[in-house]
Amino acid sequence: MREWKDLTKDEKEIITAMKMQGITPEELIQRMRSSGRMDERALEELKKALDDVRPFLLH
Repeated sequence: MREWKDLTKDEKEIITAMKMQGITPEELIQRMRSSGRMDERALEELKKALDDVRPFLLH
């Protein structure tokens, strides 16, 4: 498993924002899908990225 110090600045910012707003990865994906700003390929990439950092969102 990756450690916090190994995450990119962007990953840390996203994780922190999601925790502060109480948003789950599934909720973020749904919001992005509803906004219409991301195509399905981009949403799949986002899902993969969120799966990679999921352990940091559970604590």
